[in-house]
Amino acid sequence: MTTAKIIYGTAWKKERTTELVVSAVVNGFRAIDTAGQPKHYNEELVGEALEILQKQHDIKREDLWIQTKFTSLGGQDRSKPLPYNPSDPIPTQIQTSVQNSLKNLRTTYLDSLLLHSPLSRLPDTVAAWRALVELQDSGTVRTIGMSNTYDVRILEKLEQETGRRVQVVQNRWFEGNAWDRE
Repeated sequence: MTTAKIIYGTAWKKERTTELVVSAVVNGFRAIDTAGQPKHYNEELVGEALEILQKQHDIKREDLWIQTKFTSLGGQDRSKPLPYNPSDPIPTQIQTSVQNSLKNLRTTYLDSLLLHSPLSRLPDTVAAWRALVELQDSGTVRTIGMSNTYDVRILEKLEQETGRRVQVVQNRWFEGNAWDRE
């Protein structure tokens, strides 16, 4: 499957996540965005939806684009279980978060993995990007990118430091920004 231009976002769906993801896919969406960020997303319920889609609607995993994001500690709610140990080095946090995502989503690979945003320090962002490059090289992740970044110099620095270009940039698009207003 090629990269989707519009992806069904699963943030803030809470207990309705499964039902809404199934409805979105049955009604034509073929790309789903989630994140390892229990504060706003429930990857386990997205995984439940993927299982229902296969069993009840014969929509196979390979017919869908599944994207998740690594969310650094600054974007997490520490009162909820974290998808990684915050004391671990950033590359280990990413590895652990991805393994949790794969388990929750009931899949063996991700079509896309994004950094949810640049980390607070550029060296940490570069270290995180190197971890994404390794996951792509291993075949666990097919494309890598970043969301919520508005400074092209960060994207250029990642390529300069690692030799790997950012392949997906996800811009924030929600009702409040009114980008769909005519």
